[in-house]
Amino acid sequence: MSVKRALPPPIFKYDPANMPELYEKIKRYDDYAELPENLELRQTICAPDAILELPTVLKELVPGMREVILVMDQTPMKRGASSLKPMVREMLATAGYAIDLVEIEGDKHGVVHPDFINVEFVRSRIRPGVPVATIGSGVVSDITKHASFLFDEAHPDIPPVPLVFCQTASSVPAFASRMAIISKGNVKRTWPSRLPNVIIQDIKILCDCPLEYSLGGIGDMCAMFPGFADWYLGTYFGMTHYQQASWEILEDVKDLMFAYAEEIGNRTPVGMEVLAKIQTLGGLTMTFARDSSPVSGYEHVVSHMLDMSAEHYDRPIGNHGSQCAVSGIPTLIGMGWLLDNLDPAKVDIDRCYPSYEVMEERVRAAFAGIDPTGASGAECWSDYKKKLDGWYLARPQFEQFLADWDSQKAHLESLMLRVEPYVRSLNASGHPMLFDELNVPIPEDQARWAYHNAHLMRKRFFASDIVYFMGWFDEGWTDRVFARMHELVDDARKASPSLVSA
Repeated sequence: MSVKRALPPPIFKYDPANMPELYEKIKRYDDYAELPENLELRQTICAPDAILELPTVLKELVPGMREVILVMDQTPMKRGASSLKPMVREMLATAGYAIDLVEIEGDKHGVVHPDFINVEFVRSRIRPGVPVATIGSGVVSDITKHASFLFDEAHPDIPPVPLVFCQTASSVPAFASRMAIISKGNVKRTWPSRLPNVIIQDIKILCDCPLEYSLGGIGDMCAMFPGFADWYLGTYFGMTHYQQASWEILEDVKDLMFAYAEEIGNRTPVGMEVLAKIQTLGGLTMTFARDSSPVSGYEHVVSHMLDMSAEHYDRPIGNHGSQCAVSGIPTLIGMGWLLDNLDPAKVDIDRCYPSYEVMEERVRAAFAGIDPTGASGAECWSDYKKKLDGWYLARPQFEQFLADWDSQKAHLESLMLRVEPYVRSLNASGHPMLFDELNVPIPEDQARWAYHNAHLMRKRFFASDIVYFMGWFDEGWTDRVFARMHELVDDARKASPSLVSA
């Protein structure tokens, strides 16, 4: 079935295709002085033939240089009838560039892992003054940006690495984020990193990208709906710092993403333009915050848990964004239940502060099944302990939070989306809505484990931590959450079959 309605061209209040104007607009923010200075990203080219601008971009970025370090993985990619990577190499060679090709190898499933082995592999190939360009999606970009960041740190006396991202999928906001997701001890962690100087978003390439990556892009940006509420809670309890500018830069995402969900699901040129640009805004919101929190709430950690357990269950790592979108359903169910059922008069505050010994045992036990060596449990406990430290220090804030519950509830409602419209919007885009429908299907028992234990993985604070500390987050809670998830998905599909073409 084709799309049933025509939409007007999207109008962006913050258009990444005009970075000078975008930077001028953000100067109006009340907290502008708190934003990072000297952002490396100066240009985003979003157009049907944007990839053809790569030689010109390199020439303007490093005049007189005729070498380029080209980083990619081994995944074949298409642009119309052409094989993309050979096409780019031929284009650069014709323009007179000598190419130092850096190919990152995947695992036995062909999946490239964002780990420090691959970061060091790319960093070892970087040379002073030689521009680096990537052809790839989020993982290749994260590896390359962090390799460039480490090279810059090691060589403070020379200009930073000239860096260009040729975006082949709008699957993650990583391209415009000053952070990188790199695994340490099989646990994904967020590291300070850098931005590229230029992002090239070729609409033809993005239209030819496999659908699962575009849907994953919707999924990754869906994280803002529970993510900002989680971030606010972390700030309230003194464990992070909320940035209003990060919320305001996402105004276009709030207005356009779900409105153009069908266009994105059908991979039309306008849908791909909307998705590419809102992904850039998603990266900027994290850059402004100096943290991934704005678009990384509990649903992201559930996805990371699924990735952590993949090797144990001998399955490939799935599409991160799509895992986040589906994980957003139980996350928003739980968050909504917290808002609807918390009665401050019934909270036993003393019982909300478990001992370190109890929590260390709980954390290590949660990961023992997927890693009998105990390494994953040890890494997670080392990070979770920081959250427990913060929670104990925040007891006065928690008491005030409960005393001021009516206004706190209203503010949290303003930062999130309730689960019912969230599920309906996912359905409109044709996005998977159950874990076993993902590109790498996740059996529900594995998804339940990830959801039930994700709050134990890292130091970041979530609404789910309040649920746990109050004693609600038991197996019965998870049973009810997943039962409700199935009800919501069934209702959405009965009410409105997806309008996206098969």
